[in-house]
Amino acid sequence: MSGRRRGIHVWTGEVPDIAAAPDLAVLDEGELRRLAAFRDPVVGARYAGARAAIRRTVAAWLKVVPSDVVWGNEACPGCGDAGHGPPRVRRPATEWRVGVSRSGRWWMLALSPGVPVGVDIEVRGPHEVPAVVRRCLSPAERAEVAAAPEGGERDDRLTRCWVRKEAVVKGWGVGLGTDLAEVEVRPGLERAVVVRRTLRGPEPWEVSDVAAGAACLAALARPAACALPVTVHGSTGPAARHGGRARG
Repeated sequence: MSGRRRGIHVWTGEVPDIAAAPDLAVLDEGELRRLAAFRDPVVGARYAGARAAIRRTVAAWLKVVPSDVVWGNEACPGCGDAGHGPPRVRRPATEWRVGVSRSGRWWMLALSPGVPVGVDIEVRGPHEVPAVVRRCLSPAERAEVAAAPEGGERDDRLTRCWVRKEAVVKGWGVGLGTDLAEVEVRPGLERAVVVRRTLRGPEPWEVSDVAAGAACLAALARPAACALPVTVHGSTGPAARHGGRARG
């Protein structure tokens, strides 16, 4: 593996609110069926744009054309069902593992060489704190959020909790089928370690923030034993002006 391609690679991008014909042309049958199910044309356009951008990015990385990328799923760690496990590239055959996320007009993709990875991106903004606090924050996280001044800083702490938790459970492959209050990610820490209990014993994971531009907050989770470098590529799309390196 060349030095340029070594490690974990992360991309973010922004898509328009109107579906573009070139984007629709690269979607597979499953993606088109899902697109047809959206009642809101703006939400549908954002889905189509994000899926097309992710497909093109993966295809360019694997040196194939977008139509050659066939999506599948890893087996679910909880039940073994491959119908709802973490996403993977089924064809072409590759060692690269995949993490994906969408929020509003923004998408995020991570590619990792043989190591499971989870990512999440969320648009910044005000949130209804009480409902989210009751559902997913630990007592320590609740205290950190409440200690921030009302307004943008408190909203950011809450969003940072959310994206870190989602990145972790996506990396585990269990989605939101777990008690998020037990996935303690402490938004005030530069990085947090979360221990997953498995049949093989405790499995520590590390989660840290990822640069995603001024509009969003994002996080990347991976096994704590993974020492691979992380490269965050420049954003793509109508507002392709943000880039940077992972804080971890």
